[in-house]
Amino acid sequence: MTVKELCRKYNLKYQTVYRKISAHKKNELAGHIIKENGESLALDDYAVDFLTPFNVKVIQAVEECEAVIRENSDLKDKLYAAECNLRRAEKRVSDITAENEKLNAEINVLTDELSDKGKIIKELEFQCNNYRQKISELEQGADNSECRISELEKIISTLAEENRLLTEKYEAVPKIFRKSQ
Repeated sequence: MTVKELCRKYNLKYQTVYRKISAHKKNELAGHIIKENGESLALDDYAVDFLTPFNVKVIQAVEECEAVIRENSDLKDKLYAAECNLRRAEKRVSDITAENEKLNAEINVLTDELSDKGKIIKELEFQCNNYRQKISELEQGADNSECRISELEKIISTLAEENRLLTEKYEAVPKIFRKSQ
Protein backbone atom coordinates (compact mmCIF):
# COMPACT_ATOMS: atom_id res chain seq x y z
CA MET A 1 0.00 0.00 0.00
CA THR A 2 1.27 3.49 -0.77
CA VAL A 3 1.03 6.56 1.45
CA LYS A 4 -1.51 8.03 -0.99
CA GLU A 5 -3.72 4.89 -0.70
CA LEU A 6 -3.40 4.94 3.09
CA CYS A 7 -4.53 8.57 3.23
CA ARG A 8 -7.50 7.94 0.94
CA LYS A 9 -8.56 4.78 2.76
CA TYR A 10 -8.58 6.32 6.23
CA ASN A 11 -9.27 9.95 5.23
CA LEU A 12 -5.93 11.15 6.60
CA LYS A 13 -3.95 14.26 5.73
CA TYR A 14 -0.70 13.71 3.81
CA GLN A 15 1.23 16.14 6.01
CA THR A 16 0.23 14.26 9.17
CA VAL A 17 1.33 10.92 7.71
CA TYR A 18 4.63 12.30 6.33
CA ARG A 19 5.41 13.98 9.66
CA LYS A 20 4.91 10.66 11.50
CA ILE A 21 7.07 8.85 8.89
CA SER A 22 9.83 11.44 9.33
CA ALA A 23 9.70 11.17 13.12
CA HIS A 24 9.95 7.34 13.15
CA LYS A 25 11.80 6.60 9.88
CA LYS A 26 15.04 5.52 11.54
CA ASN A 27 13.60 3.54 14.46
CA GLU A 28 10.16 1.95 14.34
CA LEU A 29 9.67 2.21 10.55
CA ALA A 30 13.21 1.27 9.51
CA GLY A 31 13.00 -1.32 6.72
CA HIS A 32 9.20 -1.05 6.46
CA ILE A 33 9.04 1.81 3.93
CA ILE A 34 10.29 1.48 0.35
CA LYS A 35 10.54 4.26 -2.23
CA GLU A 36 8.84 3.30 -5.53
CA ASN A 37 9.76 4.89 -8.84
CA GLY A 38 11.38 7.72 -6.92
CA GLU A 39 7.97 9.28 -6.20
CA SER A 40 5.75 7.33 -3.87
CA LEU A 41 6.46 5.41 -0.72
CA ALA A 42 5.30 1.77 -0.40
CA LEU A 43 4.35 0.63 3.08
CA ASP A 44 4.33 -2.95 4.35
CA ASP A 45 1.64 -4.21 6.75
CA TYR A 46 3.62 -3.21 9.82
CA ALA A 47 4.08 0.37 8.54
CA VAL A 48 0.39 0.64 7.63
CA ASP A 49 -0.57 -0.50 11.12
CA PHE A 50 1.95 1.85 12.73
CA LEU A 51 0.76 4.86 10.71
CA THR A 52 -2.95 4.21 11.15
CA PRO A 53 -4.31 6.53 13.87
CA PHE A 54 -5.64 5.05 17.09
CA ASN A 55 -9.21 6.24 16.51
CA VAL A 56 -9.20 4.47 13.09
CA LYS A 57 -7.91 1.32 14.76
CA VAL A 58 -10.68 1.60 17.35
CA ILE A 59 -13.27 2.04 14.59
CA GLN A 60 -11.77 -0.98 12.77
CA ALA A 61 -11.85 -3.00 15.97
CA VAL A 62 -15.47 -2.00 16.60
CA GLU A 63 -16.38 -2.94 13.03
CA GLU A 64 -14.60 -6.26 13.42
CA CYS A 65 -16.40 -6.85 16.73
CA GLU A 66 -19.73 -6.02 15.12
CA ALA A 67 -18.92 -8.43 12.30
CA VAL A 68 -18.01 -11.07 14.88
CA ILE A 69 -21.25 -10.34 16.77
CA ARG A 70 -23.27 -10.69 13.54
CA GLU A 71 -21.42 -13.90 12.71
CA ASN A 72 -21.95 -15.14 16.27
CA SER A 73 -25.66 -14.34 16.03
CA ASP A 74 -25.86 -16.18 12.69
CA LEU A 75 -24.00 -19.12 14.23
CA LYS A 76 -26.37 -19.10 17.24
CA ASP A 77 -29.33 -19.19 14.84
CA LYS A 78 -27.73 -22.03 12.91
CA LEU A 79 -26.93 -23.84 16.17
CA TYR A 80 -30.53 -23.44 17.36
CA ALA A 81 -31.81 -24.73 14.01
CA ALA A 82 -29.35 -27.64 14.16
CA GLU A 83 -30.45 -28.46 17.74
CA CYS A 84 -34.11 -28.40 16.62
CA ASN A 85 -33.24 -30.67 13.71
CA LEU A 86 -31.32 -32.93 16.08
CA ARG A 87 -34.30 -33.16 18.47
CA ARG A 88 -36.61 -33.98 15.55
CA ALA A 89 -34.14 -36.56 14.28
CA GLU A 90 -33.77 -38.09 17.76
CA LYS A 91 -37.58 -38.27 18.07
CA ARG A 92 -37.79 -39.88 14.63
CA VAL A 93 -35.04 -42.37 15.56
CA SER A 94 -36.88 -43.13 18.81
CA ASP A 95 -40.16 -43.66 16.91
CA ILE A 96 -38.44 -45.84 14.34
CA THR A 97 -36.70 -47.84 17.08
CA ALA A 98 -40.02 -48.42 18.87
CA GLU A 99 -41.66 -49.43 15.58
CA ASN A 100 -38.71 -51.71 14.85
CA GLU A 101 -39.10 -53.38 18.26
CA LYS A 102 -42.81 -53.95 17.58
CA LEU A 103 -42.02 -55.41 14.18
CA ASN A 104 -39.33 -57.66 15.66
CA ALA A 105 -41.84 -58.90 18.27
CA GLU A 106 -44.35 -59.61 15.48
CA ILE A 107 -41.65 -61.37 13.50
CA ASN A 108 -40.83 -63.54 16.52
CA VAL A 109 -44.51 -64.43 17.02
CA LEU A 110 -44.94 -65.19 13.32
CA THR A 111 -41.72 -67.22 13.29
CA ASP A 112 -42.96 -69.28 16.25
CA GLU A 113 -46.34 -69.77 14.57
CA LEU A 114 -44.63 -70.72 11.34
CA SER A 115 -42.41 -73.18 13.19
CA ASP A 116 -45.47 -74.74 14.87
CA LYS A 117 -47.30 -74.93 11.56
CA GLY A 118 -44.20 -76.41 9.97
CA LYS A 119 -44.23 -79.17 12.60
CA ILE A 120 -47.92 -79.79 11.95
CA ILE A 121 -47.29 -79.91 8.21
CA LYS A 122 -44.48 -82.44 8.69
CA GLU A 123 -46.72 -84.55 10.89
CA LEU A 124 -49.54 -84.37 8.34
CA GLU A 125 -47.12 -85.24 5.52
CA PHE A 126 -45.96 -88.24 7.53
CA GLN A 127 -49.57 -89.35 8.10
CA CYS A 128 -50.36 -88.72 4.42
CA ASN A 129 -47.41 -90.88 3.37
CA ASN A 130 -48.60 -93.63 5.74
CA TYR A 131 -52.10 -93.42 4.25
CA ARG A 132 -50.67 -93.54 0.74
CA GLN A 133 -48.67 -96.60 1.65
CA LYS A 134 -51.72 -98.30 3.18
CA ILE A 135 -53.81 -97.39 0.12
CA SER A 136 -51.09 -98.80 -2.11
CA GLU A 137 -51.00 -101.98 -0.04
CA LEU A 138 -54.79 -102.23 -0.14
CA GLU A 139 -54.80 -101.66 -3.89
CA GLN A 140 -52.21 -104.39 -4.31
CA GLY A 141 -54.21 -106.57 -1.93
CA ALA A 142 -57.38 -105.76 -3.86
CA ASP A 143 -55.71 -106.82 -7.08
CA ASN A 144 -54.57 -110.02 -5.36
CA SER A 145 -58.03 -110.46 -3.78
CA GLU A 146 -59.71 -110.14 -7.15
CA CYS A 147 -57.34 -112.72 -8.60
CA ARG A 148 -57.93 -114.96 -5.56
CA ILE A 149 -61.68 -114.51 -5.80
CA SER A 150 -61.52 -115.37 -9.46
CA GLU A 151 -59.47 -118.50 -8.68
CA LEU A 152 -61.83 -119.47 -5.87
CA GLU A 153 -64.84 -118.99 -8.14
CA LYS A 154 -63.22 -121.30 -10.66
CA ILE A 155 -62.56 -123.86 -7.95
CA ILE A 156 -66.13 -123.52 -6.68
CA SER A 157 -67.40 -123.87 -10.19
CA THR A 158 -65.27 -126.99 -10.73
CA LEU A 159 -66.37 -128.44 -7.39
CA ALA A 160 -70.00 -127.64 -8.14
CA GLU A 161 -69.64 -129.42 -11.47
CA GLU A 162 -68.04 -132.44 -9.79
CA ASN A 163 -70.76 -132.40 -7.14
CA ARG A 164 -73.45 -132.33 -9.81
CA LEU A 165 -71.80 -135.23 -11.65
CA LEU A 166 -71.43 -137.22 -8.46
CA THR A 167 -74.99 -136.44 -7.50
CA GLU A 168 -76.17 -137.68 -10.89
CA LYS A 169 -74.13 -140.84 -10.49
CA TYR A 170 -75.43 -141.33 -6.99
CA GLU A 171 -78.98 -140.90 -8.09
CA ALA A 172 -78.34 -143.25 -10.94
CA VAL A 173 -77.37 -145.99 -8.55
CA PRO A 174 -80.48 -147.84 -7.55
CA LYS A 175 -81.66 -147.23 -4.10
CA ILE A 176 -80.98 -150.72 -2.97
CA PHE A 177 -77.31 -150.44 -3.55
CA ARG A 178 -77.05 -147.24 -1.67
CA LYS A 179 -76.13 -147.28 1.89
CA SER A 180 -78.94 -146.68 4.10
CA GLN A 181 -79.06 -143.35 5.41
